[in-house]
Amino acid sequence: MIRNKSVVNARKLNALPTRTFPPGVIVKGQGSTMQKFLLTVLAGALLTAPVAAETTQRDLEVIGRALGFVDGASGTSRVVAIVYDAGSEAEAQALAASMGSGLSAGRVTLTPRLVAASDTASLAGADAAVLLGSAAGDAGVFAATSANGVMSVSTDMSCVQSGKCVMGVQSAPAVRIVVNGGAASASSISFAAAFAMMVEEI
Repeated sequence: MIRNKSVVNARKLNALPTRTFPPGVIVKGQGSTMQKFLLTVLAGALLTAPVAAETTQRDLEVIGRALGFVDGASGTSRVVAIVYDAGSEAEAQALAASMGSGLSAGRVTLTPRLVAASDTASLAGADAAVLLGSAAGDAGVFAATSANGVMSVSTDMSCVQSGKCVMGVQSAPAVRIVVNGGAASASSISFAAAFAMMVEEI
């Protein structure tokens, strides 16, 4: 939770785009050919909707800078747990490799720790947890990060919107940081007041 009670740069989350139809298009009857066609089109649009982008080294650098504003942290070394499921293990390994023996990000240096989503006991002692795949939004994973006072982060904004992550991060095309105040409070995470000027809080 950000100590500055005024919400700076708070903006409503963008609504999902809606589909409109040209004038004169009329859908008749529940079983009409036009309705079936429209349902098929809409189903295809849902199946091809973009998914959350893979987490990049640039995202990690943004996360590292955010860690520099966490209250109560000392020193410059931060352990980042990379939490993955079966489908995101390769992404997790690539992220860990990009961090090497330590990734400098602002005032801190990030050290990776690979953690399977089924092994939440390994979250103990981490400063942050980057959630990949289905780990982002998993209630059990969030419960474990919260219990250990670990700042949970994802590039999947639905995770922070649902309160299953403390922070949502996007580094492209522009840097965006969203903090869920309730999730931060549940995780005993608070930030310096200056951080409020850089983020959106929901």
